[in-house]
Amino acid sequence: MRSVRYILLLASILLVRLAAADTLTIMQYNLMYYDKEYSDCNSTNNNVDAKDGYLRTILEYVQPDILTVNEVNDAVASVERIKTNTLNVNGVTKYKRANFSGDFLVNMIYYNSEKLELKSQEAISTYPRETNVYKLYLITPNLVNGDTIFIYHLVTHLKAGSYDSDAQARATAATKIMDYLVTNGINKNVILSGDLNLYGASEAAFVKFTTPAGTNNFRLYDPLNMVGEWHNDYQYRYIHTQSTRTYADNGCFSTGGLDDRFDFILTSSDILSGTSGIKFHSYVTLGQDGNRYNSSVVSPSNTSVPSEVANALYNMSDHLPVIMKVTYTSENTSASTTEKTIPISYNNPVSDILRINVLDPNPIKSIYIYNILGNMVYSNSALENHTINIDFSQNPSGIYLATLQLADNRKRIIKIIK
Repeated sequence: MRSVRYILLLASILLVRLAAADTLTIMQYNLMYYDKEYSDCNSTNNNVDAKDGYLRTILEYVQPDILTVNEVNDAVASVERIKTNTLNVNGVTKYKRANFSGDFLVNMIYYNSEKLELKSQEAISTYPRETNVYKLYLITPNLVNGDTIFIYHLVTHLKAGSYDSDAQARATAATKIMDYLVTNGINKNVILSGDLNLYGASEAAFVKFTTPAGTNNFRLYDPLNMVGEWHNDYQYRYIHTQSTRTYADNGCFSTGGLDDRFDFILTSSDILSGTSGIKFHSYVTLGQDGNRYNSSVVSPSNTSVPSEVANALYNMSDHLPVIMKVTYTSENTSASTTEKTIPISYNNPVSDILRINVLDPNPIKSIYIYNILGNMVYSNSALENHTINIDFSQNPSGIYLATLQLADNRKRIIKIIK
């Protein structure tokens, strides 16, 4: 009974925390020549009407508050079509978009106007496509007093290809992006999302994004802290985003299965720590359960998402979307009064291995995991690590709660789904 009471106490704490904070779901997705006929992609093998149906299924499942996309046809009608045919459907009217900008293949941002509004937008001249800069603000009760939180969201699509010249083009674009941020003094609540076409963290573009620059030593961070050579490396199979198919009989989709991490959401450090009013909560690759290495998103059978979502991911694009959740407190949006909790990233749902990264200067001291009946299934009180890997393969499917304590005695409780 004591263990049951303890688990119920943990659950109630989780519910209180969720009630005290609002969540933003941020989704980045390469839509693969949406409404664009080019090269091997045409109206037969990449039909926009069919894509609308697939995308609608995915978005209804994710319910994003911010959706950033790459590879959309360069027409106002095309970017508007996404809003009308896939977001504002079935009685939903809350989604807005930014103004059209760009040429050939464009980026776009869509946002939940019940939570956010667009303040301004600019474009950075990067090759082969411009990088878009959107300044958004949160709609909160204190907005009438001029008290809100701003978000700077950059959307980019770097040069594809594995030649040295391609990597150099990516590095040049990354330099322009970071120079823009430093020159304009933009260093709080910064998000960069897009298809970066990076093969590994040693690439000059990723180094540029993550190297401190300017008087404030500003840099971007990978919220997952999974820095490595991602291309065709089995240990990074949980974060690979391309390709959703092993073969393509229609000539449009890339092939080879999931073995590259091309799609990213990077953030400034204050989002990881929560010091500017927004706090990192979680990061996942939709449809990626770690069983996709050099395989498709539908074979072997994928239970990490409903079957209709897995099929939609397979048919929509050769990329998987990445999703980051952040929290903010709507009652008082002043950064000085925001609770500074522990930033953690972990794979959820879990397949065989639970990987937890603590993005805090203090390492993990202890962790205890309980099932929904209140039984302890794992404990370790002799840790001094920022990253831990826990074998979850023998645990049955269900909901688990883990309490982590850091070296400075701060605690955080997380919900785990297997």
